[in-house]
Amino acid sequence: MSAGRQAPRLPLGWAVLVAVMASLPLFVVKYPPIQDLPFHLAAMRVIHSYGDPAFGFQNDLVLRLGSTQYVLYYLLGSLLAYGLGIVKANLVLMCAYTGGSVLAMRALLRALGRDERLCIAVVPLLYNVMFLFGLLPFLVGIPVMLWGIAVAVRYFEAPSVGRGVLLAFLATSLFYLHVFPFALFGLAFAVMFPWRRPKGWFVAGLPTLPALAVAAWWTWLTPEGRLAQGALTHPEVPSKLSPLGKILDAYNWFGDVYRDLSDEAILGTLGGVVLLSAVLASRRLAGESQGAPRPGLWRYAAVPGACFVLMLVTGEQHGHIWLIWQRFPLLLLLTVIPLARMPGGRAGTAITASLVVLAAVSTVTACVHWVRFERDDVGDFDEALRAMEPRSRVAGLVFDKVSSVVHRHPLVHFVSYYQLERGGVVEYTFAGYPHWPFTFRPDRAPPEGAPARLNWEWTPERVTSEELYPYFDYVLTRGDGFAPTSGTYHLSWQGHRWNVWQRDAR
Repeated sequence: MSAGRQAPRLPLGWAVLVAVMASLPLFVVKYPPIQDLPFHLAAMRVIHSYGDPAFGFQNDLVLRLGSTQYVLYYLLGSLLAYGLGIVKANLVLMCAYTGGSVLAMRALLRALGRDERLCIAVVPLLYNVMFLFGLLPFLVGIPVMLWGIAVAVRYFEAPSVGRGVLLAFLATSLFYLHVFPFALFGLAFAVMFPWRRPKGWFVAGLPTLPALAVAAWWTWLTPEGRLAQGALTHPEVPSKLSPLGKILDAYNWFGDVYRDLSDEAILGTLGGVVLLSAVLASRRLAGESQGAPRPGLWRYAAVPGACFVLMLVTGEQHGHIWLIWQRFPLLLLLTVIPLARMPGGRAGTAITASLVVLAAVSTVTACVHWVRFERDDVGDFDEALRAMEPRSRVAGLVFDKVSSVVHRHPLVHFVSYYQLERGGVVEYTFAGYPHWPFTFRPDRAPPEGAPARLNWEWTPERVTSEELYPYFDYVLTRGDGFAPTSGTYHLSWQGHRWNVWQRDAR
């Protein structure tokens, strides 16, 4: 570090406690309000138990692990499941996002010569709209990205075999988690590269060669990669909003999680604390504690800057790739934290205490809302699952999609919990889409003979009896709207929230 007072550090033990606190909501309920979580759990189950006759996957499905760019998420989950089971294995991966983001931010702050206490500001940002949507491989990629940038900074300063191997591992792993964090890591690596030391270029760039090789192969030689090339440059569904409109709408895609105003209060308070911290630091009321930042800090600023620009210029959707520009407000807020300022002395202690209290409040708020969701919205779902025989084919039609607790539609993919627990085939599923790790056997696909149309699950009123009968053994419904043709399905179980319809005998 340049001459000057050393930035305050947050002891590892305290950082671990903050990381554990940030992960507590993951353990309070069985069914969190995460929209795509059932998808990911079902995919993990198919991969892990493909050869197990108790689930019957080999009858209808074929593994295709090379088709998904974020296959590492499922492979890690399957590996952990040998000792933990699928659900607990996935909890570990989600903790890698929640707790891992805190610890990775601390590592990045230390590498950049910043006040490590700022990593506490990550916690109120974790339970966001992207998490509510369940973009889990993308989210797990965020702490890996932050950690990778930190290791790159250290490696450029003092190359070593150990740091080089770790950097190569993180870069390659990040590619197989999600391409968006991987691209931002690549940008950070490029702008912080020691360009002024040409003799060290080969050593500095060597750890990235494996990641660059697999990225080039995937981008240019696979259908999924060729599809992704157009996501940023010419999306099929461009945004209807102007750049100013996106700025005004950004909160809806980041912080608008709960139906009450608790998230607005938490994030508004966080903004106030960060602003106050900057004011106190600039006035040096207690002495500037940041010390002299490392020279690469302002080159690192290109990362949040790129997030801001990409938020303004990218579109909505490209094929199955959706929520493109909407991911960048979260990435912007997380990556800008190292640029924030903290005062020293008592003022810095007070700001730190405020961040800890706010982190605790945000964690308790998530726990309270998740418990309410499971009690009021999920209801008797377990009984509905038990009403269907294992290894069956089940279609889910969720007419009543609205949650009384959170925004968005966390119930729409709940039918995939059947595949997780009882095997068989479900619809709606991504099976057969180019980015999914398994597909249907050619002679065992649903009636269309191909994957269901995009948005199938969002329009249950458009699903006809011909799309269901006689292929599906059961139809799981939530809300009114299913009126099967006579001789196709009958109501076999009725609950308060969910109903099970069984196929009539043929």
